[in-house]
Amino acid sequence: MSSLRIVHLSDFHCDGSPELRAALARLVDRAIDCGPDLVVVTGDLSADGRPGELDIVAAELERFGSVPRVVLPGNRDLVPSVGPPGEARPLPADSDLDYFLALEPALGFGFDDVATDPPAAIDADPETRFSSRFGRLETRHADPRVQLVAVNSTPRLRPAELERAARRLRRAPEGVLRIFALHHGLLPVPGRKLRDGDLANRAGDLLALLLELKVDLVLHGHVHRAHAWLVSDGHHEMVVASAGALVNDGRRDASFNEILVGGGRLEVRRRSVATGEPSLLFQTTRPG
Repeated sequence: MSSLRIVHLSDFHCDGSPELRAALARLVDRAIDCGPDLVVVTGDLSADGRPGELDIVAAELERFGSVPRVVLPGNRDLVPSVGPPGEARPLPADSDLDYFLALEPALGFGFDDVATDPPAAIDADPETRFSSRFGRLETRHADPRVQLVAVNSTPRLRPAELERAARRLRRAPEGVLRIFALHHGLLPVPGRKLRDGDLANRAGDLLALLLELKVDLVLHGHVHRAHAWLVSDGHHEMVVASAGALVNDGRRDASFNEILVGGGRLEVRRRSVATGEPSLLFQTTRPG
């Protein structure tokens, strides 16, 4: 296959603050400098799924112009949460704060947007709010080089979505790069203590299914650590890559991943947002 360059971004947690807006603009600058053929964003674009936060991210992603983009929601985009980035926990349905804000949104302490475009009715539902700006929550991208299938993993992976994803991947032509994308992780990563909900439900079974489907690359976010694992079932090998975060990724600065494919090579690099410098996470060379 001809060469392919993917930038994999995740976990902006954009709260509208000047600091995060500047950091997000710098991240997009660095990603554009890579000259990508495809942009994949694996969720938690916003701090709490508010319309104004999503609008800021949508405007930044528009700067990629005609480059194809696949944008997934994360738990923060769809489920109200409390706590700092990386430590957030969902508000329970019977939360006093949740109940109060639902009764009287106008008293949201200045955090909720008074938005009329899109209409307030559209922005009332978190899934519609997201899809009106970024497209379907379950999506895909296909061209002569790649077949990418992306699913929404919040609050959990749905069997019907996985069945549709499996059918699309099975129909992928021989020789194309098969990619599966989601927000939540499938494997633990060094430096991140696992918390409830960090990994997708039935992650082990899903890994086995993706190997059976001959998936080459899995992309996810959520764990705020740039890392790559090589997984094999003895018949097929697959790279599972997690992107760093804008807020932190357990290292000295924020990052995103750059993925290079072609000539039998698959390479995953961590790119620093501060300097743009790459560091190698994974590299393999195979016939083909």
